[in-house]
Amino acid sequence: MRVFTAVLCTALLLGADPEPSPMPTELGQSPVPVASMEPSVSPASAKPAVRPSATPTPNPYAILAKVREVFHAHVRPPFVVYTLERREWINDFPNVDNSYTWRIWCRTRDSAALSREFLRRRNRSFFGLHFIRPAFNEPVDPGPPTGDIFPLAPPPTPAPKPTGTERLRTIAVVTSTTDSDYRATFAGIDHNAYHLKLDPVRDRERNRLRELWVEVASFEVLRAVAVDRLFLINEGLVVPDKLEIEFELHDTVPVLHRIRAVTEIPSTISRLGRREESQYFYDDIVFAATMPDWYFEPKTYREHFPDAPLK
Repeated sequence: MRVFTAVLCTALLLGADPEPSPMPTELGQSPVPVASMEPSVSPASAKPAVRPSATPTPNPYAILAKVREVFHAHVRPPFVVYTLERREWINDFPNVDNSYTWRIWCRTRDSAALSREFLRRRNRSFFGLHFIRPAFNEPVDPGPPTGDIFPLAPPPTPAPKPTGTERLRTIAVVTSTTDSDYRATFAGIDHNAYHLKLDPVRDRERNRLRELWVEVASFEVLRAVAVDRLFLINEGLVVPDKLEIEFELHDTVPVLHRIRAVTEIPSTISRLGRREESQYFYDDIVFAATMPDWYFEPKTYREHFPDAPLK
């Protein structure tokens, strides 16, 4: 905020002599000097201008630890139903053959899922029943929308117990307050979100995040950039992929909303060098408390086909 101050001085010069005579004084006294109207300020008493202190840079490791804590604090539902729409472009031209829409019924604890082709114009599923297991970094569409972007490390192998009379004495216990999965760098604040850049320090297959945008007030994850793999089944190739992920809150739980995947396939590894772009949209999400067990037992699909869900 800027403050503007104005001082207005008005002098009335009505009837003033060009050079006024000094006031009369008593005999033997000198005229009394008139004090100046301008206050005098000595150099020693002048105060230097106060400079505002620099705002400290937020600790990226504290932000990362907090967003992981908030993300895992949300209770995931045991089952989730959602519509997955996939659209693909090759060299910026639509690839209709590899664009589709599925309705998926998923068990969240192991990502086992029943899927059916979904026709939006009829608002219902059709045709056969397919068993899938949505996941990242696998030859299947990414998901489910409630998937964990901060997967926990597998438990460490327990150390062998001392044998015989051998005893190990505990000297101290050290607790780390920093994230041991990533090196984190604070990249600024972007549209009211902390922007972090991440580099894994171990287990790059599990720790696939490279950038993160976190809402400043709530520490909810808004966006992320992750590395993945594109499986070219017909060509027998696996190439690096990059995912731009957007999240939204559904019943207070952060879920996938949209994923944009872009892959540059050079002609040195494929006879058809090209640029592939895929977009995944997750909508019509429903959290469910129960589902029939046969949804996750593909060997029973034939006998249960008349009871298959439509939407």
